[in-house]
Amino acid sequence: MLNFKPFSLSALKKARTHIKKNPSRSSDLSAGYLYMWHEGADIRFCVWNDTFVIRQLIGEQPAFSYPIGVDPDGMIDRLKEYAFENHLPLRFFAVDEETLEKIRSDNRLQPAMWAYDRKWSDYIYSFEEAEDFRGKKFSGQRNHVNKFKKLYGEPQIRVLTADDRQSVERMLCEYEAEHPDGYTLERLEIERTKELFDVCGELDLYAAGLFINGRLTALSIGEVVGDTLMIHVEKALTQYKGIYPTMYSGFVRLLSKQTGCSLTYVNREDDSGDPGLRTSKTQYHPVRLTHKYLVHVGSPAAKIDIIPPLSSGGVVLTRINERDKQAYLKLNTDIENNRYWGYDYRDDVSITGAPDENTFYDSVMYDMRSGDSINFAVRLSEEGAMIGEAILWNFTFDGTAELGCRILPEYQGNGYGKAAFKAAAEFASFDLDLKVWARCFRENTPSYRMIIANGFTPQCENEKYCWFGNSKSVNTVPVGCGASCGGILHRK
Repeated sequence: MLNFKPFSLSALKKARTHIKKNPSRSSDLSAGYLYMWHEGADIRFCVWNDTFVIRQLIGEQPAFSYPIGVDPDGMIDRLKEYAFENHLPLRFFAVDEETLEKIRSDNRLQPAMWAYDRKWSDYIYSFEEAEDFRGKKFSGQRNHVNKFKKLYGEPQIRVLTADDRQSVERMLCEYEAEHPDGYTLERLEIERTKELFDVCGELDLYAAGLFINGRLTALSIGEVVGDTLMIHVEKALTQYKGIYPTMYSGFVRLLSKQTGCSLTYVNREDDSGDPGLRTSKTQYHPVRLTHKYLVHVGSPAAKIDIIPPLSSGGVVLTRINERDKQAYLKLNTDIENNRYWGYDYRDDVSITGAPDENTFYDSVMYDMRSGDSINFAVRLSEEGAMIGEAILWNFTFDGTAELGCRILPEYQGNGYGKAAFKAAAEFASFDLDLKVWARCFRENTPSYRMIIANGFTPQCENEKYCWFGNSKSVNTVPVGCGASCGGILHRK
């Protein structure tokens, strides 16, 4: 059995030996990125037969990095056993194009489904071009740098040390004041930047700052992985004209001297879907984008070419489509109605900016393309408006799935939720041959009764949820409860 050790700074320092051997240029598999975003991701490391794998939560479900080391084929076999025995999905995260081809050609990893979200694709640039912005295509960047020099003098960029901690804190406070309407991810990134700065020395990261009249006005933190400089942090005070291209090019030149390495590329990471950031990063002329695929092996969604209409108790379940965008936006942004769904869009770090009709529709399409879920629109007729959603998700490699259902408030109290739940449960059980689970908050009595009324029986509970199983899943353990979390079987 594989042994995944929990995240710690010391564990990450040991893992760096393997991380630096990773041929992928995905920032998600670098030490700085893993440290910066480890909270809430339940990151774990495993070494078996000198082969390395990371396990972390992606969208509330475990996923693995593709094995790095001397025996990736053997590790694939071990991962299949591990996922099956622990009732987990077999998913791979941060998969680049080359690795995707390996998975697609591996008969042991079929059927597989995959998708990438453009807003998390990494921008890869030429290191040489970033050093001096030569050529006609960089005339705009050169003009900004020249304007900076004219206004503030020759850029003063140097390596930062622990003695600069107070200056970093002050500069980030000023940065935050310049962005009072920053979205959740940006606010979180500021706090994580401070944490990352404090461990730069221990993780062999490079931190540098641009000073104007002795004051820190821009900050970059990066690390070298193979032939690539990965820049994890780029923050600057925009009150100073031309500061971003000045700091970027200056940081690259500084790192060229500091490392003594012959570097080929710069990875400036993703744009998180921010339109302004996307425009800016595109204007620096990336040589490529590294798309990071999520690959789901053995998803029951792979069995379905077309989702058939499902009828039960006056409702019809069909595929979610573009005409449902507004209703789906309403369903996802109703804070009170989603309280017992366990979701508040205001805390969703994947939402960068005000949500619109495409925000949640694009997200659910990505989930279905990657095989992570099967989502149904609940309607009163096959061509009717969307009044709710039923979802099969949390698929495991040993054939289990979780079922959930939510209805818009104006349609509640008519039994539509119960009917939709029944139709989806029967489809999962009989058509997909899945063991089906459901859960509700302990205090959510209406959902508790609805699930029981559909023939499910209480199986276990934890401090937050009650779990239920259908006839196929009675003697197994749901992910997140039972033996894996100290659940109590057969709640009275």
